[in-house]
Amino acid sequence: MLAAVSGHQDPVRVADVARECGLHVNTVRQPLDVLLELGLVEREQLPASGRGRPAWGYVSRALSGPASSVEMLRHMARSTIAWIRATTGDPIAAGIELGHHLGDDALATARVPDHDVGDISPDFELAAHMAKIRVFLTAFGLAAEPHPELPTALVLRDCPYADPAAPDPVAFAIRQGMVERVVERTARGMATPTFRDDDDPWVTTVVLVPTGRAPRPAS
Repeated sequence: MLAAVSGHQDPVRVADVARECGLHVNTVRQPLDVLLELGLVEREQLPASGRGRPAWGYVSRALSGPASSVEMLRHMARSTIAWIRATTGDPIAAGIELGHHLGDDALATARVPDHDVGDISPDFELAAHMAKIRVFLTAFGLAAEPHPELPTALVLRDCPYADPAAPDPVAFAIRQGMVERVVERTARGMATPTFRDDDDPWVTTVVLVPTGRAPRPAS
């Protein structure tokens, strides 16, 4: 999503971003709001066209080069993974635990409401919930795509914590931990994620498996 916005020098409309990403307009609004909250994009009101209301345009304000947000994240991730490997006996488990904390922070940053508060909707569907999770994870750089066959599954094709030149398994463990926590805090105990790794280490399939339990009582 950020790449789509960054490809334009002038502010780009939501409809144009959706078309370039092959997504519905409503699907791209939440990721754009998250990028706006993170300060990676800015929003400007565009001149009205005809009788319609003025539209919003999004423009990237991220720096390029070594000081860019992407490179700074990779620098932090490389250093953190090196520290994990040097100080823990089980780097993979430590990576998953770190991912849990990242999931908590991502949910707070995106201002996702507490799903353990209030009654669950009688119209709740696991597939629809997975679609919301997919949009959320895409906003945080995981390039989540719908599974071609399973409506309660998605395919992750990127990992912002991994170095493209030398991807480390700990980075993918961090990604797994983040996804685990996001599902845990939004599914009310009704589903748990399973991970099916691909031959390509960057790619993994996440499947929501119903637990068969009633939703956790509202707090």
